[in-house]
Amino acid sequence: MEIGKQIQYYRKRDGLTQEDLAEKVYVSRNSVSNWERGNNYPDIEMLLRMSILFDVTIDHLVKGDVKEMKNEIHLMRFNQWSTIMLISFGALALLIIPSFRYFDMYGFLVLLPFAGAGLYAGYRTEKYKKSIIHNHNLKTYEQILNYIESDGENMDAEYKYHRPKHSISISIFCIAYFLLLYLSVKLFL
Repeated sequence: MEIGKQIQYYRKRDGLTQEDLAEKVYVSRNSVSNWERGNNYPDIEMLLRMSILFDVTIDHLVKGDVKEMKNEIHLMRFNQWSTIMLISFGALALLIIPSFRYFDMYGFLVLLPFAGAGLYAGYRTEKYKKSIIHNHNLKTYEQILNYIESDGENMDAEYKYHRPKHSISISIFCIAYFLLLYLSVKLFL
């Protein structure tokens, strides 16, 4: 991240205006504005003052939170592999009956790519879950769920189930899925 974005992030995090920050580090408001826009950079003394004010290291202020970015990537990849796993196993379940109906004994050959993709995605999901657990010292499934739901911000609060926002669309999807499964059984058996 650029230093200007970092200064702006920490200033807003602490509820300070540009003028407030300028007063606290003994510069003009225009200097703070120029730092945030990237027109110029603060000198080392200003960086030291801001690091003390924001309660972060200078390195953290200059580079950004590399660890936080890595955690965000792990969460994103965990969610991607989980989705791939669910889609693969869903397709596998839908294709079991038609594949054996049309290809007899060789129907399993149609199913192998879906099974392989689902298993590999499950392996990757588990790998990222272990990485999240290791990096954040999470011990229980409840803590993992809370960590993932809060986008990595809060792992100690008690996990509470939240009903999906689109519960009607999820219900319709589930009904359609089971209707397709029922029709495939009726048509192909």
